[in-house]
Amino acid sequence: MSVQEPPEAMTEEAVAMLLHLAFIEIRFQASTLTDDQSPEGLAKRCGRIGEVADLCHNLPGYLAPERRGRAAEGLRYAWRISSGRRRSWLRSRLDHLGYDYGWLEALDVEEAAT
Repeated sequence: MSVQEPPEAMTEEAVAMLLHLAFIEIRFQASTLTDDQSPEGLAKRCGRIGEVADLCHNLPGYLAPERRGRAAEGLRYAWRISSGRRRSWLRSRLDHLGYDYGWLEALDVEEAAT
């Protein structure tokens, strides 16, 4: 059973807003105004920054004029390379945006069936 991808324009908007949320989170995690300035707290925040940055680093290219219409490809790639906390981050942010990512979850089912 194949789940239909949302219209490309919706996916492009979701990718743009996902990047917006990622930048805000990275900026917050990098802030010196956080309560925990211990070496452990700093290491945890740096690790989180790295996870979010790694997950999203290819997505801006899918918003370039020459790659418009392929945002779903970028989101699909980000989904496939993520697991655990990264996948949880994607789900929570896409939920926040109201984006239907059921087609991405269907990829997991399709891959498990093969």
